[in-house]
This record gives sequence, structure tokens and C-alpha cells, in this order.
Amino acid sequence: MTKIMTLYREDRIKLAENKDIFYENFLFRFDGYGCDCVEDIIHISPDEEPNITFKLQALPENKVTFAFAAKKGLVRIAPNGTVDEENILGSLIALPSKSDKVLKQFIKNNGFIFPVGSLSYEEFNKQQVLSIIERLRLTVDLMTAANEINKDYNKIFSIILKLLFAEEFRIKTESMEHEYTSCHYSYSDIFRNPPTDISYERSQEEFNSDVFQIKDSIYGIYPFNIGEYYDIIGGYQSKQGINSTLFRNITAMYVNYNGSLIERKITDVLFHCIYETDNSSQKLKDTLVEVANYIVGQEINANLKGIHPVYDSTKMMPSWKVDSLLCAAYFSIFYLKPNLELYRPCANPRCGKYFLVKTTSTRKIYCSPDCCNRVTQDRYRKNNRAKKE
Repeated sequence: MTKIMTLYREDRIKLAENKDIFYENFLFRFDGYGCDCVEDIIHISPDEEPNITFKLQALPENKVTFAFAAKKGLVRIAPNGTVDEENILGSLIALPSKSDKVLKQFIKNNGFIFPVGSLSYEEFNKQQVLSIIERLRLTVDLMTAANEINKDYNKIFSIILKLLFAEEFRIKTESMEHEYTSCHYSYSDIFRNPPTDISYERSQEEFNSDVFQIKDSIYGIYPFNIGEYYDIIGGYQSKQGINSTLFRNITAMYVNYNGSLIERKITDVLFHCIYETDNSSQKLKDTLVEVANYIVGQEINANLKGIHPVYDSTKMMPSWKVDSLLCAAYFSIFYLKPNLELYRPCANPRCGKYFLVKTTSTRKIYCSPDCCNRVTQDRYRKNNRAKKE
């Protein structure tokens, strides 16, 4: 019995030491509360989709603590300092593709993405909440796509379009000091109503030549046929598979708007990716990645407003105050080093959870051995059925 008690005390000492080591190595910490989550479904008419509202209330008795540590990512930690759940970010950004049951369980265990009160329910539009999480997922996807060894440039271009022209959101809960606003690009404001009247310089080019000489950030000087310009602006020329308004507006921006250097690069990348049939130019690819990294930076910076430096006078150490779980999620990718590690979605279609992996690791496509085994078993059963048919 004495020996058992001695081992028990030793285990407690080791646990305390591990707790201290973990707490010393995390880069930031965030405290919140799990939430009660119920749904209200309002059917407006037989022909319309129902309006689904989340009602959330914080549970003070269910306190949760998150921390971010290098090589571990954002984790939830138990009161004794051990990791209660790993990879919170990976679970969060997979939620838009999950069932309501999974979503509500996540909120119960980890709390809402914004702080909510504990005295009464607060209402949120379900689709708006999922869209905010989806925007976080797109940011992670773009960071990954732009830094993979084997880059998918079509995917990079597609995500840039989605983020650059994404719907903007504003949310204010009773427990939030300031309203949350999603990232806004002034470029998108100009793009929606681009200048179409050519300048005096362009008029002179039109008088003397058949082409506009465009000062292009990718190719230097790029000759663009004047007749084609007017056909596109007038809606007489289109590109298969490309939205006509997008094609028209980016062409107008390309010819008539310069703006800052990064705005010029955005314009040139969008124009050439849409206008040209051959996008194999290395210069275009490099600029596309540069624009992608800029977009990722803008998305992260816009979501760090709820993070403030504080000094812990008891430990005599600097620290951070994090206002929400959403801020903590963006702060965790702020600390990522894409040249070393990235988040990838699990290749198991029934999982979809994102997991942290070394950038150089091109073969690791499953988040766990269990997911790998499930896919292998599914493939085996499918092959067996095919043989019997």
C-alpha cells in the first residue's frame, strides 16, 4: 500500500511538472465557456428554405481553456494541465460540412466563436455563422495551397476570387465590447463599379495604333487589342465558364485603373488568369502566389483586432488577451510557418477534419490511422461488390 501511494504521489508530481512545462511553452491562452445550443426553425412559405436560428447561452459551470503551442496547434486543456482535445482549429473549420449534431456538440464542448451571455439565449443566423467559419477555412486552404510543394494554381486562383469578393459580415453579441466585422477589401468596391471611360493617354493610343500598351506588373508592357477591349466592355465577347460581369469588370480595371502596386498585381493576375488560355508562365504563377499570400495576410490581420498584449505581473511574463474563439483560431494560423507546416483536410470523405502536417510531407493524407483504415476497408468492400456484379 505504501508503495502504491508513493507511485501515486510520483505520478502527481510528474503531472504537475508536465503541466508547468506545457504552460511555459504555449504562445497564448484563451479562457471561455461551453454553451447550450438549440435551434429554432421558422418555415416562411412552402417554396422557401426555412430560416434556421441558433439560440446560444454560455454555461459558466463548463469553463474551457485553450492554448496554442508550437507543433501542437490550438488545443483544449483540462484543469490538470493535460491536453483534453487536440487540433481545435481542424475541427472548427470542418464544421460547415458536418451535421447539426456535430456542430452543436462542438459548441457545447468548446463554446461559440464569439462570447455570449449566461443569463438568457442569444440568437444567431445559422448560415451567417457557418459562412464566417467557412471564410476561416478558405484562409487556411489558401495558405496551404500557396505553400504546397506541388501547387494547384487553379485552386489558388479560385480561392482568391472567393475571399476577395466574399460577403461581409457584422455581428455583435451582448458580451462583446465591439462589433465583429469581417475583412473588407477596398479593391472590391472599385471592382464592382470599375472605370470604363478611357483616359486621354489611351485616346492617343487609340488614334495612333490598334493596341493599348498596358504597364503590366507581370510582363512589363503588354499590348492589348483595342477592338477586343470594346467588344468585352460592350458584352459582345465572353469567356466560356467565366461570369460575364467578372470578365467585363476585370478588363475595365486592367486598362483603366492602376491604384497601388498590390492592386495592380491583383488586377494583372485576375486578368491574365481569365483572359489567357495558356497560364503556364512562371512569372504569372509567382505573382499569383504573391497575391495569395497578401490575401491570407489581410484575412489574418483583420481578425486579430480582438487580441491585446498584457503583462502578467505575478509571473513577470508577457502574455496575450484573446477576446473570442474565432480570434484564437486566426491567431493560431498567425503563428504557423507555412514553409515548415500546413493544415490539410483528411482524405477520408467521412471525416474532412483538417490536420497539421509537415510541408514536405506529400504522402500523409489522413489525419489518423483510423481514417486510413476506414478508407482502405471501404475500398476493399467496394472492390468485392464490383467483382460479384
